[in-house]
Amino acid sequence: MFDKKDDTPEFGLGESTADNKYAKIEHSFRDLWEKEDVELAFRFSKPTRVQIKRLTDTAGRNPMQASRDLLFATIHPEDKEQLTAMLEKYPGLGTSYSTALIKAVGISADLGN
Repeated sequence: MFDKKDDTPEFGLGESTADNKYAKIEHSFRDLWEKEDVELAFRFSKPTRVQIKRLTDTAGRNPMQASRDLLFATIHPEDKEQLTAMLEKYPGLGTSYSTALIKAVGISADLGN
């Protein structure tokens, strides 16, 4: 569920497929225009060094696309269609979920603050 303290999506228990282990990331927020609560959960594999490097190399030029690329490189195959639909409806989800993924592998803007 959503952590009200720092607005960071929470991670669920791992799940495995033949090639990857996945963690469920849950996120919820209030859609102010539709006046409804939105609760989402998607499964992602741990980003590799190459995927993180690609994100950091391209984020300066096009941060939204860099975030989407990371998500689609790590999303569980069964969750891809739903993620695509939700990104169309809520474009900010790309940044929210990619931030959660990079924080999970040790990247944080809060270090030293």
